[in-house]
Amino acid sequence: MLHLNYGGIEKQVTTLANNLIDEYDIEIISLYDILGKSFYELDKRIKVRYIFPYGPNKKELKEAIKKVKIIDFLKELKKSIKMIYTKYFGIRKITKDLQTDILISTRIEFAKQIKRNDIITVSQEHSYINTKRYASKVRHSFKNIRYLVVMTKKAAKVYEEWLQSKAKRPKIIVIPNMINKTDEISSLNSKQIVSAGRLEDVKDFPSLIKVFERVHKKHNDWKLKIIGDGSKKEELKKLISDLKLEDAVLLKGRLDEKEIIDEFCDSSIFVLTSKSESFSLVIAEAMSCALPCVSFDIDVGPREIITDDEDGFLIAERSVIKMEEKINLLIESTVRRHEMGENARKNVARFYPDSIKQMWLSLLK
Repeated sequence: MLHLNYGGIEKQVTTLANNLIDEYDIEIISLYDILGKSFYELDKRIKVRYIFPYGPNKKELKEAIKKVKIIDFLKELKKSIKMIYTKYFGIRKITKDLQTDILISTRIEFAKQIKRNDIITVSQEHSYINTKRYASKVRHSFKNIRYLVVMTKKAAKVYEEWLQSKAKRPKIIVIPNMINKTDEISSLNSKQIVSAGRLEDVKDFPSLIKVFERVHKKHNDWKLKIIGDGSKKEELKKLISDLKLEDAVLLKGRLDEKEIIDEFCDSSIFVLTSKSESFSLVIAEAMSCALPCVSFDIDVGPREIITDDEDGFLIAERSVIKMEEKINLLIESTVRRHEMGENARKNVARFYPDSIKQMWLSLLK
């Protein structure tokens, strides 16, 4: 893994490891130690080994340049080069002599470096970037991997097409992400909409805020909460201010797993406006709290979780007007909201550990 900090891949891997520890001895090798521990709770039986006792040091490099500290700059530059080299070239040496039966990679640049024919090699591909450049990267990265695990059927189809010309290629297996079952559910009576994700371009929170502005004109007693942190935080704050929504749109920042569930249970609708997703863990987690979900219908992810018009709505062509209409429908119809919430809770059970764990055990055994 790259690190054990906050994030979808990190949450998925730690959840999976916790559920497989009764069957296997597990060690997680993490390139960076950013927090001094895993952000997500790990079973005490799981071993963790860090390659570097620190993480990316862009901040330290900029600080050294700003203060014209040449020696500090050179030290930080050396650390940075070492980390970059290890990430893209040094994993092969680290994994070459590992005493293990099964080796699982979580990143394409790591999979490319694994060259072990004596053990079972698996790569989890959490990214889905449908471009010629990424397709080329895929064709050159998995020739020494035995099994490639993707999250959705659509992703599997695309990867099959990308890899079909390669004589040596992995077997592609579809295993969705796993979510922990929660006994806490929303009453669906609060006047709150919620969303969650990294505050980055790919999540397109400006579109969400603009949709909510339209909803708020009709339902000015409703609020929107956005959970997450990222580089676009200040831009989003400015947009909220420009639209005069400071009292209605709240940026909650980074929350832990329990805090996120609490926010979901204190909300009545979940909305996703991402430009792309590999799976969309947050939709599944929101549905487990009985939230009806409204999402733009993007290439992969939401359409394999949400059943349109049954437990949520899929909005075609990123239509802001259509999304506003569906959110208003859920706000105005308590009966429909509760029906969809109940369906969401039932339908998402296929992603609980009992089901997904068996898929992994079938593969690994």
